[in-house]
Amino acid sequence: MNRRSFLKAGAAALAGLALNARANTPARRIKTGVQLWSVRKLCEQDFPGTLRALKAMGYEGVQCGGFFGRTAKELNTLFKDLGLAAAGMQMQADRIIKPENLAASVEFARELGAPYLFVPHFDAKTADGWKRFAEQMSVAAQTFKAAGIRLGYHNHQHEFRDRFDGVCKWDILYQNASQDVYQQLDLGHCMLAGESPAFWLRKYPNRNPAVHVKASSNTTGMIGADGVDWEPAFAACEADITEWYVVEAEVRPDTLDDVRGCLAHMKKLGRA
Repeated sequence: MNRRSFLKAGAAALAGLALNARANTPARRIKTGVQLWSVRKLCEQDFPGTLRALKAMGYEGVQCGGFFGRTAKELNTLFKDLGLAAAGMQMQADRIIKPENLAASVEFARELGAPYLFVPHFDAKTADGWKRFAEQMSVAAQTFKAAGIRLGYHNHQHEFRDRFDGVCKWDILYQNASQDVYQQLDLGHCMLAGESPAFWLRKYPNRNPAVHVKASSNTTGMIGADGVDWEPAFAACEADITEWYVVEAEVRPDTLDDVRGCLAHMKKLGRA
């Protein structure tokens, strides 16, 4: 190789590195949290110790999918003592849509310091059932909003796979819910259902303050090991209002390895 060829090859290599760097440079910074359901077996054994390990790993906040025998105030104190933010929480639908339970649920979220609360599962068997759920969530959202808390719903796969007269459950819910009903788009479940998270983030903008970053796989809990290009989903979140990437790993709840691996891949992509 002569000098001119060598210089051209070097310039091309540098240009490629620059392109890769730009591809992995987020449009804006989004905080990184973890759903405690991911490590629930460890939390049951040593809750404070598990939280300390997550903090040392580099997570900035945690999202409660269970409360491990603690009151909201106790959780709030523990999180603050360890330097962890409350990146939201989840609570079952009956605790939200039944009027007799609503005030206590709002108070729990307020005492915990959760900026948002998501219903993790619902499955009406008719379109009218989903429309009714949209109405109930819209009513409850007003009470949460008055307390400074955003109420939303978290998807699995059936919300995109199942359809009534050609319309999927997700569309029925959000075409009938008020703008005050937010979303927690589970990116992995969305992809497993054959859908593009970027498409749904664009279709319902300004509704996803805290998405779930979950491997698009039934056999591994680690993003990066699932064979998925995560760049489009992350870029769509950064173009929206997303404040938290909340890692959730469901395959092995008795180890820190999966949430550690997820965080390592996000760092590789410039997202943590």
